[in-house]
Amino acid sequence: MTDSVNDTPLEDTRLFCVPINEYFAKDCAEVLNVYRRIAESALDVPDEGLNTESVFCREVDVLHALPDSPLKEARGQLHSLIVDGGWLIWAHAIDHVRALEHDILMKPPPVWSPLALARVTLEGCAFNAYLYDPSITLTQRLARSASMRMAEAQNGIHASKGFGRQEKDYAEGQKAEAEQLLSDAGAVPKLSRRGDKLVGYTLDGEEAPLNHTISSQIASFLPEWAAGSYPLLSGAAHGRPWMIARSRSKTGLAGEAATVMAAVMVVMGAMESGIAVWGGFFGVDVTEPLSQMHSAREEFIPRSQVLAHAFQILAQGPQILKALNDE
Repeated sequence: MTDSVNDTPLEDTRLFCVPINEYFAKDCAEVLNVYRRIAESALDVPDEGLNTESVFCREVDVLHALPDSPLKEARGQLHSLIVDGGWLIWAHAIDHVRALEHDILMKPPPVWSPLALARVTLEGCAFNAYLYDPSITLTQRLARSASMRMAEAQNGIHASKGFGRQEKDYAEGQKAEAEQLLSDAGAVPKLSRRGDKLVGYTLDGEEAPLNHTISSQIASFLPEWAAGSYPLLSGAAHGRPWMIARSRSKTGLAGEAATVMAAVMVVMGAMESGIAVWGGFFGVDVTEPLSQMHSAREEFIPRSQVLAHAFQILAQGPQILKALNDE
């Protein structure tokens, strides 16, 4: 993409060169609101409780059947950490969808922030799927929980260094508690080839890395129609100065409709895939909410194209007619 694209009036009708207008922005915000409300409803536990044959309930039964011991208690805590951590991550992702709804409506229109907010939502949904994946074994899930718990403890120590000795002592105490918990659970530290760095944990033969690489999972996590978007989101997050400079004009910053459209589509894909994983783990039928999301998406896509282009064409009608006559 080069600056010369903007020199031709006809090129301005292409979506990636179309400025955000308030009608297009409002429609995008509304469809995100619809998705968010459907997701919040889908995540409610049914009044009759969870299906006892669900992956979650079967795993709980296995853990409850263990003989009373520190191992049973520790593994129960690791399993609870997965469940509680997943709920927290979901709440975090949903909050960023809400933030994106408001961000799209900003005046002047946003330049890079929609893609950055969409990236947070996508990473949250994908990591939640890493924890709730219904296809993995219980021991693999516990191994992932063990690595997540230690990563959290290590991050706490790193963060405490700037807050004084008291905070550092507290963080080190939390790390010691995590090490005891993982030892009681039978999680064995896995070291680097040189043996000088902790890289993950093994539990009953199942391994999980200390630092999960989310980018390696996202390609398979997103539906096909939204796949391949993660590099775009990462580029937006790290390329903020370039995007702002590119969007600067004599009248101020001009955000592009394509940026918002990409963000909305990514969030749609992330939430649809995330809801499907959640339903698979907890044994909740999410067919209806996924159908509602699908219908909202199918109605939104053609409508958004019209809203994005129509007002641009009306605004630049004389220029377009002149370009056609010149040809």
